[in-house]
Parts: sequence; structure tokens; C-alpha cells
Amino acid sequence: MRAAVIEDYGGVDRLQVREMADPSPGPGQLLVQVMAAGLNPLDAKVRQGSMRFIQPVKFPWVPGYELAGVVAAVGPEVSGFVPGDAVHGNVKGGACAGLALLDESAAAPKPERLSFAEAAAVPVAALTAWQGLLGRGELAAGERVLINGGAGGVGHFAVQIAAALGAHVTAVASGRHQDFLRELGAERTLDYGRDDFTRDEETFDVVFDVAATSDFTACDLILGEGGVYVTTLPGPAVFFRAALTAVAGLFGKARRARWVILRPRAADLVNVDRLIEQGRVRPVVDRVFPLDEIRAAHQAIESGHARGKMVVRVG
Repeated sequence: MRAAVIEDYGGVDRLQVREMADPSPGPGQLLVQVMAAGLNPLDAKVRQGSMRFIQPVKFPWVPGYELAGVVAAVGPEVSGFVPGDAVHGNVKGGACAGLALLDESAAAPKPERLSFAEAAAVPVAALTAWQGLLGRGELAAGERVLINGGAGGVGHFAVQIAAALGAHVTAVASGRHQDFLRELGAERTLDYGRDDFTRDEETFDVVFDVAATSDFTACDLILGEGGVYVTTLPGPAVFFRAALTAVAGLFGKARRARWVILRPRAADLVNVDRLIEQGRVRPVVDRVFPLDEIRAAHQAIESGHARGKMVVRVG
């Protein structure tokens, strides 16, 4: 099979496309003929080596943590899929290849209304948004949520999911994305080049800092009583604040700090797909790159200015 691969950490010049041995499915795994792979900032960070102490990889390493394709074969103990099924889901690396292994526990049928490129853009970003808003933020209908970084991969899903759940959404992005945010369902929009959202006139039940450009202390004034600050960037500062606010919560309705780390769950992906099939959520693909242009694709995600998701066409 053809695959994008690196032999060591480094810049985009480390990426090459070459032939590799086909993988074989183990217990509970699907062997998927990959049609498209979604890209995320994590791919670039892993390639650069900035995640080596948290998420080390074994070389040669194939990038890509989400895919859409057709089941080519199934391993033992697989019960929900058969060869020929169109699927999408989260993988543990390896999506930018002709064939990849997908755990059944992280797979879902591809939504019929989506192309393979669109379906490949869903699993990582949409599930991070879903789990950040509902699991960590405990967002409920009628509540007010502010989403910082609302035009990017996770953010554009977060705006739509929050709106679909009946929340009142304020979204933050650059000036050129203001109309886009409103198209996604934001009731209010803020331009981070002009507006400091941490000094906003409103208070919120949830502040979802997708862009991870702020912190709990800065957002404390815009959190309502019992409000939750959720970040996509875990670290010592938020760990400390999370522990401190958890203790404070034992003595009353305190504001809380939390972080979200994606947990691949087929049930969550099915819930997102249901909203997609209903037309209430849609993946926005900024650009589709052929596999041979994997270096350009990584440069694009490193730029940090994507509207929605970057996708690699494989099959």
C-alpha cells in the first residue's frame, strides 16, 4: 500500500510517500480501505516531536487519526461490520495510507449524506467538541456558551452542536470569519482582533476555549455562578485550577475549570452522525489535498487559519 510516512521527528520535509506492507486486522479490528483522512493540529505536533514525551510514536510512523473508507476485512470478534461497509472513525495513527486499522469500538457507519472527504473530517474534531461541551462542560438547552476559536476544526463543530442542543452561542474568531460563525448558528460573534472576550458584557454557563489562548483566571469574570471553563490544552495550570475548583465545589456552587482529551467512542460518534443526518450539523472542509501533497497539507494545518478541516484524499 502507499502511505505518507516519517522516519524521524522534524519538519514537513520529513514526510514522504512510499510503499509499505499492508496491515492485518486483529481481534476487534476492521481493515479499512481508506478513501480520505482528516488532518488536525495534533498531526503536525506529533511529527515535529513536541508530543514525544506525552505521545511517543514508533518509526516509521504514518500520520492521520481519523478516516473514512470501506471495510476490506474484519478481524476476530467483530460483530457489527462486514466487508463492503462504508465507515468512519478514530484511529491510533496511520490514516494517511491505502489501508488502516480501525477498532470497532471507535467506528460508525458513514453518514449517507456525506462524501468520504466530509466523513473523514468528523471523528476527531466533532467528538472533541461533543465531549468538551456535554461531557466536560455539562452544557444544557437554554444555557449560554462562549466558544473561543469557533471557525476551526473543533470550533466549527462546537458552534453547531451547541446550537443544535438549544444553547445560546457566542463564538469568537477573526474578523474574516464573522459571517461564517453566524452561518454555523452563533447568535453573537466576536472578533478577537478587536474584542477581548474575557471582558464581555455577558456571563456564560460554559466557556469552551477551543483555541486555548486564555485560561480559567482570565475567564473567571465572564463565568456565571457554577459555570465551567473547558480548555483543549491540558497542563499544570489547568490541573491545579481543576483541583482547586473541585474542592471549592464541595462548599457551594463554584466555578469550575476542566480540560477535554478525546476519548474515541462509537456511541458519541453515532450521536454526532445523527445530528448530521438531520441536517443540524455539517462538516466544513477547507481544502482536500491528494496524498502526494501531504507536505502541503501539513503546512496548511500549521498555518492555524483553516476554516473547518483539512482533508487528505487517499483512495
